[in-house]
Amino acid sequence: MVKKFGVGGKTSIQADVIVLGCTLPGIVAAHKLKSKFGDSMDIMVIDLPGPDSKPVSKCNVAFTNMMDSDYDNEDSSYDLTARQLLDNVARFYLIKYAKEFKLPLPDCIIYPDLAEENSELMAHSGYLMRSHHAADVIPEEPGEEVPLQKLFQYPDGNTVEFLNNVHDFEYLSFLEKFELNQYQTFLDRCMTDLFQTSRVNIEEERKTLLYYDRTTMEKNICETLLFSNTREIMRIIVRLVCGAPANSVSLLFYLHQCYRTSSAKNHLGGLNTRFREKLLGQCRKRLSSKLNQSIADITLQSMSIKGIRTYAEQVILETIKGETTYVCNLLAMALRPEQLHNIQVEDRLLSEEFARITKEMKPGYAKKFNILYRENFWTRLGYSGDIFSMRGPIIWAMQKPKLSTTGSLEKYSGLIGYLMVRDDGQDSKEAVIEQLVNMFGPEAAFPASYRETPVADVYVPRCGDYVALRELTTVGSPKFLEWAALDIFADGDVAAALEAGHSAYLHLLGCLRPQAQTYDDIIATDWPIFISESPLQRWISQINVITGIKITAVTTAVLIGVSLLRYMKNRI
Repeated sequence: MVKKFGVGGKTSIQADVIVLGCTLPGIVAAHKLKSKFGDSMDIMVIDLPGPDSKPVSKCNVAFTNMMDSDYDNEDSSYDLTARQLLDNVARFYLIKYAKEFKLPLPDCIIYPDLAEENSELMAHSGYLMRSHHAADVIPEEPGEEVPLQKLFQYPDGNTVEFLNNVHDFEYLSFLEKFELNQYQTFLDRCMTDLFQTSRVNIEEERKTLLYYDRTTMEKNICETLLFSNTREIMRIIVRLVCGAPANSVSLLFYLHQCYRTSSAKNHLGGLNTRFREKLLGQCRKRLSSKLNQSIADITLQSMSIKGIRTYAEQVILETIKGETTYVCNLLAMALRPEQLHNIQVEDRLLSEEFARITKEMKPGYAKKFNILYRENFWTRLGYSGDIFSMRGPIIWAMQKPKLSTTGSLEKYSGLIGYLMVRDDGQDSKEAVIEQLVNMFGPEAAFPASYRETPVADVYVPRCGDYVALRELTTVGSPKFLEWAALDIFADGDVAAALEAGHSAYLHLLGCLRPQAQTYDDIIATDWPIFISESPLQRWISQINVITGIKITAVTTAVLIGVSLLRYMKNRI
């Protein structure tokens, strides 16, 4: 039980562990500690006031699986877990906590490939007609299945239809497609080599990490890719994944995003669990609601914290007015980086270097849209609703999945996705409608509703800072203080926030009662282990158009030199 003392008009509240902040990593750590120890340990969560302090709404959403009437059965809901989850860190943590709370999660997030197949099966139940505009509709033979097309748009507005994953780049020319496919294969090879849980921290590997950390994605893109289209596509992908331009994102930071989805080809398509969850937000709403309910009895509303210091092997938190102090043996920092700026933290708890790192982290930013129509005309025209555009304002979109609170069919069909970020902050409704009219014809000109919403994306560390940040949040923290729960994810990566909270729980458990750790707790953070490729495969992945030109130039020079030597020898 948390202890409260009052002396001279001042109140002192004591606990074994205090979690400062009600962010997702913090409430995960608090929930795990409470579940483990119950009333045998004094655990307290301090909820600080702030602009983001708002209740979670619309959490009781019943996701319906259109192809499975027994979706409420836990076993059937997660029948594919053991078979399909061994390739995606983000999906692993979502499933882990969803199973703990017995929450069904939508297929469109957890199993996007399966959801897409189900959607196409439903679309093929009638006649399908395919055309670029409604006036050019060509009827198909009854019973003939026509695959739904996706659309890619060039900067000049021209569109190309394609069927496969966006990351196959079949809508580009042969050389552009080859260049981007090789580049993504190269990123996957680097990711596989870097993020191994069994890696030995030797000097050579540390130098490699620092090189990747100090190299921006913009520099790497320009050094590796030759064509303007391929460079611009990669810049768009980086912006969508990280919420920041390529010139402010380090290569190491981007590779870690690839690691979390198991491949550079799982961002805009494929198993893009994180990408879809960032757009829909349904997993965050449901999990946050359940976690907040779990820790409601140990959560205290507090005034803003003025300072954090240590005294006699304890951590003391002082409020602005000084009327209340909080005392604990261990403090888990579950704040967002900007919340640290107004708190004076003792030097032994927060070094100058780490204070600088958190201060210079830039919050990622994205903007999503939701446009509804009374009729699903794009499917009738033979399109799936998937869009990838270099022109904008829509840069990535998909058909809005059916997420009903009652299990009934929704009245409207819609498209949801991401927009280009505008500096002026103005609404893009007219430009979005114009873009959709150019793609689908005049039927797109009359939406039933349109809404734009900003997205607080992951915090992006300055180039050169990510190694130090990861060491502090994953390897170890100063005495008295745990930094693993620092919320550097915002709304951009709910699975990473769950993982951070789980890691903070393990660190706190190791300090408090190491003997209480279980195999299941520990093994979750040691997963997955990628199998390294052979040196030959890695070398092949580095071949691209630029290296091909260099090899051709060197080979040509050598052949010319040999021919010249032979000619001179014959003359002599």
